[in-house]
Amino acid sequence: MNKLNNLSVNGATILMAALVIARGTSFMFSKLLLTDMGPLSLLGIRFLLAFIIIFTIFFRYINKAVKKDSTVIRISVILGVINFLCMASELIGLQYTTSSTCAFIENSAIVIVPVMEAFLLRRAPSWQIIVCSIVTMVGIALITIGSGFDGFGIGEFLCVIAALTFAIAIIINGRSSRAHDSFTIGLLSVGTMGFMAITAALVFESPHLPNTSEQWMMLMMLVLVCTCLGFVLQPVAQSRISIQMAGVMFGLNPLTAAVLGWIFMGEALGTAGVIGGLLIIVGIVGISLRGKAYS
Repeated sequence: MNKLNNLSVNGATILMAALVIARGTSFMFSKLLLTDMGPLSLLGIRFLLAFIIIFTIFFRYINKAVKKDSTVIRISVILGVINFLCMASELIGLQYTTSSTCAFIENSAIVIVPVMEAFLLRRAPSWQIIVCSIVTMVGIALITIGSGFDGFGIGEFLCVIAALTFAIAIIINGRSSRAHDSFTIGLLSVGTMGFMAITAALVFESPHLPNTSEQWMMLMMLVLVCTCLGFVLQPVAQSRISIQMAGVMFGLNPLTAAVLGWIFMGEALGTAGVIGGLLIIVGIVGISLRGKAYS
């Protein structure tokens, strides 16, 4: 745990990229599981299982961190509520649109984050941030065009809500993880999300566990890879890189979703999608070479 808390900027950048890619796989697994499970049920089971697994392993560390700084509980609950709104909007939206389109709209947070940060800090983002954000966003747009965008409907509207809450979550992660124990914030926020989702599922759905071994395998991928790694460790990675850089790096999310959708689900990609993927990589590399990754 000490190694995680003392990551170098380069180490945090690599970790952040790995976490974003891990979370990018969730669109495909969620899309497949939603054919049999309700979105709130899936969300609740996924995040509660992840919380139980990590909390059981690191109980002593979490208990010590909370006793040392009880503020992490309040921050985690706020972050968990915002992430719940984001994930609920995403999963419900996935029922009405493709995984690549959902990933594109949600990750418009890439350009929302620097705008919000500029407003909060009352200073304009650097030209490098602006250029890299635009290049990355154009890349995501091309991936969506290549995947076959069918227009704007209820699914796309819900993904817009996911994008706004996603941007807020990135900013809260970036600001809180530097002043408080980032691992504890990540874990407790996951627990908050799971509790809220399963409560909502009991009211609006009929929660049930997966029925087949294939569904269990997909659920455990969501739990272990996308949540235990992708969500719990996000504050840890963001504690060493800038909020703007984290926002741009989430461009890997829709790129991962589009590639997996193309390989396993038969979703189109095309020339536009390939060019879009290259632009996303250019945008992320560009911001990584700024020289001031931590701010």
